Amino acid sequence: MLDKFKGLATVNLADGLTCLLWSDIWEGQICAQAYPELFSFAKMKNVTIKRVLSLTAIEQLFHLPLSSEAFSQLLLLGDKLDGLYLDSNQDTWSYIWGTPFFSSSKAYKQLTGQPTIPHAFKWLWKNCCQHKHKVFFWLLLKDRLSTRDLLGRKGMILQSFDCVLCH
Repeated sequence: MLDKFKGLATVNLADGLTCLLWSDIWEGQICAQAYPELFSFAKMKNVTIKRVLSLTAIEQLFHLPLSSEAFSQLLLLGDKLDGLYLDSNQDTWSYIWGTPFFSSSKAYKQLTGQPTIPHAFKWLWKNCCQHKHKVFFWLLLKDRLSTRDLLGRKGMILQSFDCVLCH
Protein backbone atom coordinates (compact mmCIF):
# COMPACT_ATOMS: atom_id res chain seq x y z
CA MET A 1 0.00 0.00 0.00
CA LEU A 2 2.96 2.34 0.54
CA ASP A 3 3.68 2.46 -3.21
CA LYS A 4 0.07 3.39 -3.94
CA PHE A 5 0.11 6.09 -1.25
CA LYS A 6 3.36 7.60 -2.50
CA GLY A 7 1.95 7.67 -6.04
CA LEU A 8 -0.84 9.94 -4.78
CA ALA A 9 1.16 11.90 -2.21
CA THR A 10 3.75 14.62 -2.31
CA VAL A 11 6.10 15.73 0.44
CA ASN A 12 6.82 19.18 1.80
CA LEU A 13 10.43 18.85 2.82
CA ALA A 14 11.52 19.81 6.31
CA ASP A 15 14.14 17.37 7.65
CA GLY A 16 14.29 15.05 4.60
CA LEU A 17 14.14 11.81 6.64
CA THR A 18 10.98 10.36 5.09
CA CYS A 19 11.47 11.44 1.47
CA LEU A 20 13.34 9.16 -0.92
CA LEU A 21 15.46 10.95 -3.50
CA TRP A 22 14.55 8.84 -6.51
CA SER A 23 11.02 7.50 -6.00
CA ASP A 24 9.04 10.15 -4.09
CA ILE A 25 7.35 13.23 -5.50
CA TRP A 26 9.17 16.29 -4.17
CA GLU A 27 9.56 19.70 -5.74
CA GLY A 28 6.84 18.62 -8.18
CA GLN A 29 8.65 15.68 -9.81
CA ILE A 30 10.02 12.17 -9.34
CA CYS A 31 13.79 12.27 -9.84
CA ALA A 32 13.98 8.74 -11.30
CA GLN A 33 11.70 9.89 -14.12
CA ALA A 34 13.19 13.36 -14.46
CA TYR A 35 16.79 12.07 -14.62
CA PRO A 36 16.54 8.52 -16.05
CA GLU A 37 20.15 8.29 -17.32
CA LEU A 38 21.55 9.40 -13.98
CA PHE A 39 19.23 7.02 -12.13
CA SER A 40 20.67 4.10 -14.09
CA PHE A 41 24.11 4.86 -12.54
CA ALA A 42 22.79 5.14 -8.94
CA LYS A 43 24.39 2.87 -6.34
CA MET A 44 21.59 3.35 -3.78
CA LYS A 45 18.06 3.41 -5.18
CA ASN A 46 16.36 3.95 -1.79
CA VAL A 47 18.36 6.84 -0.34
CA THR A 48 16.72 9.67 1.59
CA ILE A 49 17.30 13.32 0.85
CA LYS A 50 18.76 13.79 4.34
CA ARG A 51 21.39 11.15 3.60
CA VAL A 52 22.20 12.66 0.20
CA LEU A 53 22.73 16.11 1.68
CA SER A 54 24.94 14.69 4.44
CA LEU A 55 27.40 13.24 1.89
CA THR A 56 30.55 15.21 1.26
CA ALA A 57 30.37 14.61 -2.51
CA ILE A 58 27.26 13.71 -4.49
CA GLU A 59 29.41 11.56 -6.79
CA GLN A 60 29.54 8.94 -3.98
CA LEU A 61 25.99 7.94 -4.96
CA PHE A 62 26.91 6.80 -8.47
CA HIS A 63 28.91 4.19 -10.33
CA LEU A 64 31.64 6.04 -12.19
CA PRO A 65 32.40 6.97 -14.94
CA LEU A 66 29.13 8.65 -15.92
CA SER A 67 27.93 9.06 -19.48
CA SER A 68 27.82 12.61 -20.82
CA GLU A 69 24.02 12.70 -20.59
CA ALA A 70 24.08 11.34 -17.04
CA PHE A 71 26.71 13.94 -16.12
CA SER A 72 24.55 16.78 -17.44
CA GLN A 73 21.62 15.36 -15.41
CA LEU A 74 23.94 15.19 -12.37
CA LEU A 75 24.65 18.89 -12.72
CA LEU A 76 20.91 19.64 -12.85
CA LEU A 77 20.24 17.46 -9.80
CA GLY A 78 23.15 19.08 -7.95
CA ASP A 79 21.69 22.54 -8.60
CA LYS A 80 18.32 21.33 -7.34
CA LEU A 81 19.84 19.85 -4.18
CA ASP A 82 21.96 22.96 -3.54
CA GLY A 83 18.76 24.99 -3.35
CA LEU A 84 17.32 22.82 -0.55
CA TYR A 85 17.44 23.95 3.05
CA LEU A 86 16.40 21.38 5.65
CA ASP A 87 15.33 22.18 9.21
CA SER A 88 14.54 20.18 12.34
CA ASN A 89 10.78 19.82 11.71
CA GLN A 90 9.34 16.62 10.30
CA ASP A 91 8.45 16.25 6.64
CA THR A 92 4.75 16.71 5.95
CA TRP A 93 2.91 14.64 3.37
CA SER A 94 -0.19 15.73 1.50
CA TYR A 95 -2.13 14.37 -1.43
CA ILE A 96 -1.39 15.62 -4.93
CA TRP A 97 -4.78 17.36 -5.06
CA GLY A 98 -3.54 19.75 -2.36
CA THR A 99 -5.08 18.63 0.93
CA PRO A 100 -3.90 16.23 3.66
CA PHE A 101 -7.35 14.59 3.67
CA PHE A 102 -8.11 11.51 1.57
CA SER A 103 -10.97 11.62 -0.91
CA SER A 104 -11.88 8.45 -2.79
CA SER A 105 -13.44 10.39 -5.66
CA LYS A 106 -10.32 12.52 -6.11
CA ALA A 107 -8.09 9.45 -5.89
CA TYR A 108 -10.22 7.69 -8.51
CA LYS A 109 -9.96 10.70 -10.84
CA GLN A 110 -6.18 10.77 -10.41
CA LEU A 111 -5.80 7.04 -11.06
CA THR A 112 -8.11 6.84 -14.07
CA GLY A 113 -7.58 10.28 -15.54
CA GLN A 114 -10.31 12.63 -16.60
CA PRO A 115 -11.44 11.91 -20.15
CA THR A 116 -12.64 14.79 -22.25
CA ILE A 117 -16.31 14.42 -23.05
CA PRO A 118 -17.50 15.75 -26.43
CA HIS A 119 -20.01 18.59 -26.22
CA ALA A 120 -22.60 16.58 -28.16
CA PHE A 121 -22.81 14.03 -25.32
CA LYS A 122 -23.07 16.74 -22.66
CA TRP A 123 -25.82 18.45 -24.62
CA LEU A 124 -27.63 15.15 -25.23
CA TRP A 125 -27.89 14.12 -21.57
CA LYS A 126 -28.88 17.62 -20.40
CA ASN A 127 -31.61 17.83 -23.04
CA CYS A 128 -35.20 17.52 -21.82
CA CYS A 129 -36.51 15.04 -24.40
CA GLN A 130 -37.73 11.56 -23.58
CA HIS A 131 -35.21 9.08 -22.21
CA LYS A 132 -35.72 6.63 -25.09
CA HIS A 133 -34.81 9.42 -27.53
CA LYS A 134 -31.66 10.20 -25.55
CA VAL A 135 -30.63 6.54 -25.63
CA PHE A 136 -31.35 6.29 -29.37
CA PHE A 137 -29.23 9.36 -30.20
CA TRP A 138 -26.51 8.21 -27.82
CA LEU A 139 -26.33 4.90 -29.70
CA LEU A 140 -26.31 6.84 -32.96
CA LEU A 141 -23.39 9.01 -31.81
CA LYS A 142 -21.46 5.95 -30.59
CA ASP A 143 -22.12 4.15 -33.94
CA ARG A 144 -23.86 1.29 -32.15
CA LEU A 145 -27.27 1.29 -33.84
CA SER A 146 -27.93 -2.01 -35.53
CA THR A 147 -28.09 -0.61 -39.04
CA ARG A 148 -27.44 -2.79 -42.07
CA ASP A 149 -24.02 -1.19 -42.45
CA LEU A 150 -23.02 -1.99 -38.85
CA LEU A 151 -24.42 -5.53 -39.08
CA GLY A 152 -22.36 -6.02 -42.26
CA ARG A 153 -19.20 -4.83 -40.49
CA LYS A 154 -19.92 -7.26 -37.66
CA GLY A 155 -20.16 -10.15 -40.12
CA MET A 156 -23.93 -10.76 -40.01
CA ILE A 157 -25.31 -12.47 -43.05
CA LEU A 158 -28.17 -10.57 -44.68
CA GLN A 159 -29.76 -10.93 -48.12
CA SER A 160 -28.77 -7.38 -48.97
CA PHE A 161 -26.86 -4.63 -47.20
CA ASP A 162 -28.47 -1.93 -49.34
CA CYS A 163 -30.66 0.68 -47.73
CA VAL A 164 -34.32 -0.30 -47.79
CA LEU A 165 -35.39 3.26 -48.57
CA CYS A 166 -32.70 4.07 -51.15
CA HIS A 167 -32.61 0.70 -52.97
